[in-house]
Amino acid sequence: MIAALLSKKNPLLLGFTISLMGALPLGYINIISLQVLLEQGNWASLSFISGIIFIQYFVLRAINKMAVWLVNQEKLLRFIDIFTILFLFTIALYFMTNIANDKNTSLSVFKLSQYPFLLALFLNLLNFIQWPYWSGIYIYLFRTSNLESQKSTNTTFILGALLGTIAGMFLFAHIGEFLIKANQVQISSYINPFFMLLFLFLASAQTIKFVFKKKSLHLKIANKF
Repeated sequence: MIAALLSKKNPLLLGFTISLMGALPLGYINIISLQVLLEQGNWASLSFISGIIFIQYFVLRAINKMAVWLVNQEKLLRFIDIFTILFLFTIALYFMTNIANDKNTSLSVFKLSQYPFLLALFLNLLNFIQWPYWSGIYIYLFRTSNLESQKSTNTTFILGALLGTIAGMFLFAHIGEFLIKANQVQISSYINPFFMLLFLFLASAQTIKFVFKKKSLHLKIANKF
């Protein structure tokens, strides 16, 4: 619907809208961005977001060139799915262990948190799921002619996507901060169980998606014969 409404007329707005919708939902990067804002303030939050879009820029540039190839690499995509599932379950286990030890986790525990930009680089480098996600979007936009393959058009689309990520993460962090402060929520009391449930949910959702994708692939292979 977004592609049909905006299409080639405004690739900046198209990229912005798609990225904004992708950046707003609850996810571990957004939650960490919120915690950076709460513990270290606005400048640290902006530094963190800058690190996220720094990596995203190169991801989008690369995917623009190799989207069709990447989506057809079934083994690579399976590896990405499995790595993501294990990564999310490992983090959930970490917070589960801290609950058992009756201690709350703060970003200040991690040395890398002193450098929000570097923390963001590290987290987004591990965010492998963005590769097939953006590949799918690019292929759809190219095949439906909603995005032209010209260099200038793609540069404008990428700029819009980066601005959308900035806006989405900024809104999530500041709305979250407002709600926490308005309700006088002591976030440190809930960090461990919240992160544990969040990562268990994300890992479970990714596992279900992986299983259904695998079943769908087997059905396609069976239908061929």
